[in-house]
Amino acid sequence: METLLPLLTALLLGSVHAIEADHVAAVSSFAVRRPRPGAAMLFGLRWALGHGGVVILLGMAFVLLGIELPEAAGHWLERLVGVGLVALGAWTLASARTMHAHLHTHADGTTHFHLHSHLTREDHHHGHAATAMGALHGLAGTAPVVALIPLAGLGSPVFAAGYLLLFAIGTAAGMAVFAMLAGWIAGRAAGRSARLARAIAWGTGVITVALGLVWLFR
Repeated sequence: METLLPLLTALLLGSVHAIEADHVAAVSSFAVRRPRPGAAMLFGLRWALGHGGVVILLGMAFVLLGIELPEAAGHWLERLVGVGLVALGAWTLASARTMHAHLHTHADGTTHFHLHSHLTREDHHHGHAATAMGALHGLAGTAPVVALIPLAGLGSPVFAAGYLLLFAIGTAAGMAVFAMLAGWIAGRAAGRSARLARAIAWGTGVITVALGLVWLFR
């Protein structure tokens, strides 16, 4: 019971950690390109894969070997996150300009619109980009997570690994839920009009660029 509570806390903290502003902006930028709940959730999970993988690897390096990133490196990584967010936001703005809807009719006679951008045809490559962005966020945010391990009283490397794994799972769950919701909202907007979907994408891009600038100059 003494170790169960810290481990469950790690799961909860991971879920809350997922919806920090910079994380939400990054995943939203991917989600608005493919405004469907399933596609957006997949982007969120790919982001979480990169984030969680880095947190676990660096966290265990600290626990087993005492290796941690220098403070100066942390500052540069934060700036690199800022550059990544600015680039991602600019890409989203460019994508918003080319978004358009296509009428699609199924065999059963039902008709609906598909919204896409000519800049966003290769989901496979965008999935890699989401994973890379998640890894970058993980590099910049691992130190606070690792700092919680001694506070949780987890002296054993096995329990420390469990703590980091559950934190990563919580992050993935929180981000998957958020991304699915973002995809549903964007999809509903796309169903109403391409103009509304473009406005949402444009707003997402502007917010992502703004957050990137904050990370760069704070």
